[in-house]
Amino acid sequence: MPMQPIHRLANLAQRPDGAVEWACPRCGRYLVRYPDTQLVLAAGASDTIHLLGDRYPAAPIDVAAMSEFDQQFLHAHAIGW
Repeated sequence: MPMQPIHRLANLAQRPDGAVEWACPRCGRYLVRYPDTQLVLAAGASDTIHLLGDRYPAAPIDVAAMSEFDQQFLHAHAIGW
């Protein structure tokens, strides 16, 4: 099962009626979120998971280098990495 791309929505504004405006800088999804519901004004990418702001940690960009021991183990067991 392929993984779906993840986009983080940016908080644009807090509205006087209690709603919060969110937009995706990558695909154009735009929504207004009220305390009890949300209104999607522009759908954006349909095959993408959209997360609100920084509530979840970002995916790591820098991956630690594999140790020499791990490389030898994988090579000895014919596991390509």
